[in-house]
Formats: sequence, structure tokens, C-alpha cells
Amino acid sequence: MRFSLFGTKIYVSFLFCATLSLMLATDRTGLVIPTLFAALIHETGHLFAMWAADRAPKEIRLIPASVQIIEKYGSVPKKQVGIIISGPLANIMISAAIFINFYLTGSDVSLRFALLNAVIAAFNLLPVAGLDGGRLLELLLLRKTDSYTANRTVNIITIVMACIIFVLGVFLIKRGDMNISVFIVALYLAICAVIKK
Repeated sequence: MRFSLFGTKIYVSFLFCATLSLMLATDRTGLVIPTLFAALIHETGHLFAMWAADRAPKEIRLIPASVQIIEKYGSVPKKQVGIIISGPLANIMISAAIFINFYLTGSDVSLRFALLNAVIAAFNLLPVAGLDGGRLLELLLLRKTDSYTANRTVNIITIVMACIIFVLGVFLIKRGDMNISVFIVALYLAICAVIKK
């Protein structure tokens, strides 16, 4: 499905809708909707920073496991840093505000949503390909080296991180604590490294 909103092209893939429907239909934890809302907060942080920097997006692509925001033209590095960091920063700010609410009210729902936003911010700051931390690391490396070396360094870190997470998943299975999401994260990171090559 394709449409335009405020001059920005929006593309929603069939697989994105199918994955979302499957997640909602099979959710037994009650975490899918809060996670999607926290992800929306994250992406909205990026979009607000882009509009504030007069870098309105050319296209937003909703595909499985990713939201791709494509700029009309490249940002200068300082503006890129602000745009990249704004997503995790939005989650951190919401997490802090909701944690204050938990402190005042003792609501377990508030605590869970505050922690969820903190986890999403921390995960996105990992220095790996496909995440905000990887983009920040690449920008930092570009100050010292060429784009090939910066890209290769981020890819190596991503593959090492994917292997560590995979081994953690195997360790959890041996302990009797099977967690499929650990393997999904490892696979996602490995795919990000391969696609980015």
C-alpha cells in the first residue's frame, strides 16, 4: 500500500501488515501493543528531529522488523547526529516521565511501560548495523577513516554481537529457559550486517 502524507511518501508492505497481525493474534504476554506504541514514540522522535532540522523525510517504509525513514537529501553530520539520537532520546524521556508516575502512583502498568521504553532506547543504541547506535558509530569512525573501513568495522561488531546473542540463546536452552526472541534478535542483527555489506 502506498500513499502520501504532508508531501512524504508512505509505503506499508503486505509482510509488515501480516507480521503485525500474526503478532497481535498470538500475543500471550500483552506486550505487543505497548511495544508497538514505544516503537511509535521512537520513530516519532526521529521524525520531529528531521522536521525541526528542515530535513523532512522523502519516504517512510514500513517493512517487517523495520521502519525505514529516507531523507530527501543528506544531512550534514551534526544534524544527522541530532536526528539519530532523537529516537532513543524520545524513549528515554517518556520512560523517565512514566517512571515518575510509577513512583507517585505505584502502578505496575506504568513501571512496565517505563522499562519497555528504556529497553527500546538501550537496544537501539547498540553499536550495530541497522540500529541508531551503529549509525552513530559509523559517523564517528568517518571522522578518522574512510567509509569502507567504517562500514566494515560496524559490520564486524554486528556479526560478533549476533554470535554472542545466539550463544546466549543456546545457553538459555541448556538451562531450560527457551526464549525464541533471543534468536530472533541474533538473526535480525546478522541480516542487518549482510544487507549493509
